Amino acid sequence: MYSIASLVEIEKTKNWPQIESVCQYSGIIPNTIPHFSWQTAENYHLDQTREKLVALAKSIENFSFTTSGLGIFPNDRKIIFLIIVKSRKLLEIHEQIWHELLPYSINPRMHYSPENWIPHISLNFQNLTTDQFQCSLDELLKIDLQFTFQVNEFGILYLNENISGVDFTAPLLKEGKK
Repeated sequence: MYSIASLVEIEKTKNWPQIESVCQYSGIIPNTIPHFSWQTAENYHLDQTREKLVALAKSIENFSFTTSGLGIFPNDRKIIFLIIVKSRKLLEIHEQIWHELLPYSINPRMHYSPENWIPHISLNFQNLTTDQFQCSLDELLKIDLQFTFQVNEFGILYLNENISGVDFTAPLLKEGKK
């Protein structure tokens, strides 16, 4: 599986060490590549996708977004995530990425389409026991989860056979350089 995503810089974020320690204590393996996804698919025509992503990145200035708390995807894996506040700019960028990269995707995940997208930063990918899930929630709810993150690049991330990584990145246009 591949995602068109933006990596987030966590080292400048005040409460992230608290989140990591809670997650490790409660059995969550923290997301090793903190990011949020714009689009996800089983695969992509990677050469064309990289080329289009570079062109998109050259037309979009870096920007920031905020989070507003905790969310849960109540599926079998019980994914806990930080909720990203939707802004007009974020929605416009998402729609542009979705439409311009969709032709290069193979079996796209439609829950990332503009009408279904819930922007988020996942805190776990693996299954949690009921105790781990409850412990995580109890502890995470004690932490101020309002963050501001800077977005400086788009990337192609992969997750295959429990191995994840960054395939490619394209830096966004520096603010004021348009």
